[in-house]
Amino acid sequence: MVFLANGDSATDQPYKFLIYGRTGWISSLLGKLYQAKGIDFVYGSGRLENRSSLEANIAATKPSHVFNAAGVMGRPNVNWCESHKVETIQTNVARTLTLAGMCRDKGIVLINYTTRCIFKYDSDHPLGFGIGYKEEDTPNFIGSFYSKTKAMFLVLAHVLGTLLILDTPQYLEYSLIGLYLLS
Repeated sequence: MVFLANGDSATDQPYKFLIYGRTGWISSLLGKLYQAKGIDFVYGSGRLENRSSLEANIAATKPSHVFNAAGVMGRPNVNWCESHKVETIQTNVARTLTLAGMCRDKGIVLINYTTRCIFKYDSDHPLGFGIGYKEEDTPNFIGSFYSKTKAMFLVLAHVLGTLLILDTPQYLEYSLIGLYLLS
């Protein structure tokens, strides 16, 4: 089923997934899962920093859904973002918003993967009680510059709509690997 920008659905189109972030852990799991399930998918050849390549990639692929697992996390670790703030903002906020806007304009659902570095346990979400956060919740952890950029994106992306943000790699790991192993 395809979910259109206005919330309607259409069943006359098969799934076709476009995945960005080809070299990352999440996107490689997605590819393995979709391959095992026989779901038509391609890895994006466009780069977030090149809008015209994204436009060409989306036009050529004609995806029903775009999965974005691309972003700047830093090498060797997230502390890299502290000394590379401009690059981190450009990719994790501006360029990801560009992709989200392009998907919205074309009626394509964007599923954006991030890490769980934007929420922390609090009195409403205590550790061990299984009370999760919702997409509309305001991020409450900005303990690193990386987290700040991910929180900025989340806050701004709600304006665009047709967006699902997955922020729980532990759940993602279990759900994707579990589905992959069960197939």
